[in-house]
Amino acid sequence: MANPLTDADVEIALRINTVLTNKKVPVTSLSEQTGIADKTLRRSLSGGRSLTIRELDAIADALQVSPATLLPATHTGIAA
Repeated sequence: MANPLTDADVEIALRINTVLTNKKVPVTSLSEQTGIADKTLRRSLSGGRSLTIRELDAIADALQVSPATLLPATHTGIAA
């Protein structure tokens, strides 16, 4: 049985979607750059599943942002 999504999972998805929008990067392109299957990535970004640490790192790298910028402030110890 899958673990239920947390508020942090939803916040991470929202932050990634914001960066995608701001940088005008389509999800398909992010999928190709990260090696995360398009369907899996879309499910994660719509709140259907949690991202793994490796996936989060690959996304941050592809978007050229620090992984910490994608995490809620409660998980980084810094203000957003």
